[in-house]
Amino acid sequence: MDRTSDLDTLRFHVEQLTTAVEALSAPDRTPQERLDRALSYFSRTYRDDPTGPAFSPWRRIYKAIGDPPIGTTIAVRIELLSEREQTTITESLTELLEHARKTCEEAEQTAALAAGAEDPNDPVS
Repeated sequence: MDRTSDLDTLRFHVEQLTTAVEALSAPDRTPQERLDRALSYFSRTYRDDPTGPAFSPWRRIYKAIGDPPIGTTIAVRIELLSEREQTTITESLTELLEHARKTCEEAEQTAALAAGAEDPNDPVS
């Protein structure tokens, strides 16, 4: 995978996870709708097991929602989740978002530096 598609994937993850985290506090939705929307964006973000630092918070979410098979539609009744499981979902989604943002920022900086180094009009090249 080239740098551009890696960066596009990271940007997609940031966008999806931002929406998931925002969904958890949407005042115009019921608690069930908030959870459904957040988990929907979460499952779209990670169609496969993530690797690296994202794996641990991703895994905590899957354990909190009952460990459904990867790739299935996630449907969890909020009243079946303990307060601790709900907190785990919120904290883990936030952690995933923070990690995705940091990784994306680093990748954008690396891409910008690489583009600058490849610029024939750049006197540093």
